[in-house]
Amino acid sequence: MRPLLILSLIVFVLVLIAAGTGVVYAPPAAPIEYVTPRGEHATLQGSGLYRYDPASVAREGIIWDALDLGLALPLLAVAIFLTQRGSLRGRLLLSGVLFYSVYKYMMYATMVAFNPLFLVYVAIFALSSVALFMTLEGIDVARLPSQIAARFPRRLFIGFTFAMSGVLTLLWVGGRVLPYLQAGRFPDEFGGMTTLETQAFDLGMVVPLLLTTGILLWRRSAWGYLLAGISLTFGFIMSIVLPAWIMVPLLQDGKVNLVEASPLLILCLVGLYVAGQFFLSVQETPPAQPRRGVLPAK
Repeated sequence: MRPLLILSLIVFVLVLIAAGTGVVYAPPAAPIEYVTPRGEHATLQGSGLYRYDPASVAREGIIWDALDLGLALPLLAVAIFLTQRGSLRGRLLLSGVLFYSVYKYMMYATMVAFNPLFLVYVAIFALSSVALFMTLEGIDVARLPSQIAARFPRRLFIGFTFAMSGVLTLLWVGGRVLPYLQAGRFPDEFGGMTTLETQAFDLGMVVPLLLTTGILLWRRSAWGYLLAGISLTFGFIMSIVLPAWIMVPLLQDGKVNLVEASPLLILCLVGLYVAGQFFLSVQETPPAQPRRGVLPAK
């Protein structure tokens, strides 16, 4: 078996274990109430894998795990299958799913309260990182632009990358970081957290990826199309995860932050459309080029 296949299959099994445990393992127990040193009235989950995490964070974690089982893992399986058949579309898809695994499970290893799956989280993002580089190594970047059909809405995607980067920056810096710094504490909903891991990962990983992809595509760089495959696959998954995070609290608690939700929901719909158009436009073989001195047939 090829090394990339072995690593990808190991990642698949580990994600299945991590996500499955997060969803299934939920022994009944009472929430844990306490006051943090910052004066926040914290409510920890008290049960399941995320028993020592804030209840709101634990709920998001369980939703995310469920979507891994129903969405990310099937995409990973399809990507592995297509890549083994020599498909460019499969390799681009695989690179995006692996980047998603690096993002999610590096966050889990540093954000989620220490639990029995800590080493599993570390193994997933470590092996996904290696597999990601191995996947990219097999793509002929120079030929990539010729294998993307004209139907791909390049300008729309460039606008999407800049818009999503701006929205994430405004929401996280203006809506989270600066207000929390000014208040000197988290709201009680997030009481028990020690720092803002999600905002750190989005501002430090996702925003730079989107901006770089948009700029390179605007310059018609071949590397822009490569990064588009990564960011659009990642964006496709997160464009389903984010609405789920918004809708579940709305259904359970009857409330949601519409100021944050509306622009994200709109951009998620655009992201789903552009991702679909990109992968439909991928051509497995570049168009034949006429030999020098030979006119193409009419």
